[in-house]
Amino acid sequence: MTIEARKYHLIAEIMQVSDEKILKRFEEILTEYHQQMNDLRGLVKPIRSKKDINQLIQEQGFTGVDREKMNRLIDEIDIEESIEELLAML
Repeated sequence: MTIEARKYHLIAEIMQVSDEKILKRFEEILTEYHQQMNDLRGLVKPIRSKKDINQLIQEQGFTGVDREKMNRLIDEIDIEESIEELLAML
């Protein structure tokens, strides 16, 4: 059965419902569905045709690496093994 046929089938089934609670539940389900779709649409952003690194840096608030802090951390961890040895440990 195609999606269109399924929709018409559901409409026919709903037309036969006379219970107010059941109709209310259908409405709640559809409202929930539409809300979720709207929420998802807000998350989707178009892909830029041109990539601009400066614009990305500004948007993401990147401030760069604090060289003094990085050097201090390097001194504090005091790694004595070579890069090859460290990679082998992985």
